[in-house]
Formats: sequence, structure tokens, C-alpha cells
Amino acid sequence: MTGQKQALVLASFGVSDAAARAASLDAAAALLQQEFPAWQVYQAYTSNFIRKRLVAAGVQAFSLPELLTQLADAGFARVLVQPSHLTPGEEFDHKVCAAADEATALFPAGLAVGQPVFAEPADYGRVLDAVLPALGLMPGEELVLFGHGSPHRHNPVYERLQQVADDRQLPVHVGVLEPMDTPNLAMVRERLRQRGSRKLLLAPLLLSGGSHVTRDMAGSNPDSWQSQLVAAGFAVRTDMRGLGEHPAFRALYAQKVRQALAAVKW
Repeated sequence: MTGQKQALVLASFGVSDAAARAASLDAAAALLQQEFPAWQVYQAYTSNFIRKRLVAAGVQAFSLPELLTQLADAGFARVLVQPSHLTPGEEFDHKVCAAADEATALFPAGLAVGQPVFAEPADYGRVLDAVLPALGLMPGEELVLFGHGSPHRHNPVYERLQQVADDRQLPVHVGVLEPMDTPNLAMVRERLRQRGSRKLLLAPLLLSGGSHVTRDMAGSNPDSWQSQLVAAGFAVRTDMRGLGEHPAFRALYAQKVRQALAAVKW
């Protein structure tokens, strides 16, 4: 590796809110630069919508294909793309893996892609171990994790996370926003009813805060999860921090990079 320029790209869906972006994505990128000083860390965003908003606000934001082309032109020989995406879903397949496949020939020493946070069986326990202490459940509280889900196909990651939490006998209930995916809010409410739960902590199973958290999870509108749970008779406390705001969760990305570097034959 000596003498060859190496880039480590943190590829994310993106966040338009500056404070949420700084607390999650920028903090994760800074950690990777600290942990892997031999690599130059960059960020790319896979959401066209987010990129347009950022560019309109005067913020530099590149798609992954754009950034990979720039890195090749700048003489980088080796690139590792580490997704910040939580699950190996459509965004990961179509926006990260596809872009990497198309750009492979640009890098003579190789281009590799790391795994999402939820990629292997041990990851589910690792996420719970990272998140639960950071959230600090109060006595008698049960945790409802608010995920996004997949808009076009069922993503079994959420059900697997729920199964691991149940196997550990943890007071954790996982739900997703997307109406075509499961477990949905109605299923979460039924779980809570069967357990006789009364006090809840509602927190995002999302990398960063933003409109999904402020509006769909904890908004004052009657359709938000908080409003619906309160209307159903639960006492609800909210934690608005995205997963990326927890240092122990950000450390999972460094672990994924180490795994990728160990697995790739450059």
C-alpha cells in the first residue's frame, strides 16, 4: 500500500438538516479518519433529493458515481466504500453496490464495498449493545424503536432485530414507518397491549434525525407515532437522537471497515 493514494468513502443516504448531519454523518466520518489515518476519508450521498437540497443551500454534496470519478481523476489507486445504510436494502443495492461495480475499473489497486450495519447474525446483538445503554431506559419503561422500512419490498432485518431482542428478553419493540413493510405501528401496539406496557421510550432506529423523527415519530400532528401511542393510553417519552449520535453506534462503522480491509485481497 505504500505510496498509493487510498480513499475511504462513507456513503450515506444523506441528511439535509445541518445539525443532524454534523452530529451523525460528519461525526462518523471524523471517527473513520481518526481510526484509519492511512486513508483519506470522503463522504458521498445516495439520495438525489437530499443532494439537490444541500447544493441549493450552498453545501458541497456528491453522488457516489461523481465522487468515485473525481477520486480516480485525482490519482487514487485504492478505494473502500463503507455504507452508512443500516440494512442491505434497495438503496444499498442500487445506489452503492451498482455504483461501485461500474467504477471498479477506475482503480488499479482495487475498489471494495463494506457491509451495512445489519449484514450478519452477530450484528443484531452488536446494535442492541451499542444503543440500549446510550438511551438509558427508566425503571418500568419499554423501548419502541422507530425504523423506516423498505418502500418497495419487505425488509426482514427489522423482524430479525425484534427476534434477537425477544431472545434476550429485552423490553424492546421494533416498528417501521413504511406502510408496505412490517412490523407496523398496529403490530407494535398489539405487542405492547399483550405485555401490559404503560410507559414507553420512543426513539429512532434511524441513522440521523430529521423530518422522519421530528414529524413522523414525535410530531404534534395526530398521525405521528407519539400522538397515536398517547391516544392509545401510553405514557410516552421521546429521545430524538439518531443512531449516529451515539459514539458506541458510530464505532460499529469502524468495525465494519476493519472487517472489509481484512477480507479484501488488494
